[in-house]
Amino acid sequence: MKKIFIVLAMFVFFLSNTSKAEDAYMFGGVKVFNYGIETSDLQVINTSLVNLGFSSSTSSTDNTGFGFDLGIGLNLDESIALEFGYVNFGTLEINTTLTGPAETVKTEITGNAITGAGVFKFGDDQENFYLKAGMHSWDMDGKATSSLGSSTAPLGTGTDLTFGAGYKSGNWFGSYDYYAIDDADLSSFGIGYSTKF
Repeated sequence: MKKIFIVLAMFVFFLSNTSKAEDAYMFGGVKVFNYGIETSDLQVINTSLVNLGFSSSTSSTDNTGFGFDLGIGLNLDESIALEFGYVNFGTLEINTTLTGPAETVKTEITGNAITGAGVFKFGDDQENFYLKAGMHSWDMDGKATSSLGSSTAPLGTGTDLTFGAGYKSGNWFGSYDYYAIDDADLSSFGIGYSTKF
């Protein structure tokens, strides 16, 4: 969380020294994430557990997480803006049922990122379609819980590309965003609100 506040503080300082108030805005919204887990990914988990000595393993997931984003932006002109923000990827839950011996394991994957992107708007300030592209610095963790207890471990960190598209009407917007994470793909649909400050 410390790097979140450092980045936002630097950007607010930048805004206060280089822009007029009407050029800056803040935004936030809720997102439904698709983690891109495929049947083959679940099979890797099952195979690993059978190799540990269990008789059988069956895993399932709804492949979704509910998260949010918050950020600030700066309009460079009517069609181009810069945005910096924080995104929470929500929690992906994978449920595994084991036999020989019988056990149930719940795996929870959580993550967040700091984002920076250029935004290209097509339309006016009140109503526009937009595209954005940039980078995000992400951090993912995993937690496994069974009848014996739970264990949490970091899954990785990195910096990768992010892309998005959306439509804004008044202060409200709807968006689709894609986040590359190593060899995985996260995507989200969201709705949010923005206001100038």
